[in-house]
Amino acid sequence: MLYKIAIVEDAQPIAASLEKIIGNSEDFEHVLTCTSGEIALKKIPVVKPQICLLDLGLPGISGLDCLPLLKKSLPDLKIVIFTVFEDGETIVQAIQKGADGYLLKDTLPELLLAELRVIMLGGATLTSRVARTVSQLFSQIVPDKKIQTDILSSRQAEILNYIILGFTYGEIAAELDISPHTVRRHIENIYQNLQVNSKAEAVKWGVQSGFGRKKKENG
Repeated sequence: MLYKIAIVEDAQPIAASLEKIIGNSEDFEHVLTCTSGEIALKKIPVVKPQICLLDLGLPGISGLDCLPLLKKSLPDLKIVIFTVFEDGETIVQAIQKGADGYLLKDTLPELLLAELRVIMLGGATLTSRVARTVSQLFSQIVPDKKIQTDILSSRQAEILNYIILGFTYGEIAAELDISPHTVRRHIENIYQNLQVNSKAEAVKWGVQSGFGRKKKENG
């Protein structure tokens, strides 16, 4: 089965390179290239690809602003950010807005295709460099200590932060070196402690309660 891919990229040499990589693959078929978010919002819902490589630094509407609009038009569309931006804030924003993956433009062609296959099989992908950036940012985030002590354990607070960042059960398990079953058990306890019934409610509670705030820098 060939997976249909759309590219949203305003730099012609990069778009051409992606088209060639996809064209030489056995699993993917290039069906559309858009040079702006505005064009993508018009054409992608018509063509209905299964996956989209989305640049962030686009003319007009940014990739970050385009991302949720594309998701709204095509909820099943897998959107992979393909960018030069590797700062933690941008990565987290993309994940929170619904990105299924985040790849840097210097990713090797064979790794790019491998990561796209993982996504189409139902996974999410962060290359090692991107994952390290997210982990470093996460280490600077801390919830209110009183909330953590009175309602959630330290481990539950840690897992709730990962949920807010958009990590899957498997990704949380890998980050914390525990089993996915243990992650699920912690999440069930989080729901019970917070008296909520869904991830969306838990995330809303966490954000409103101070989760996601950065530690103050010394000095």
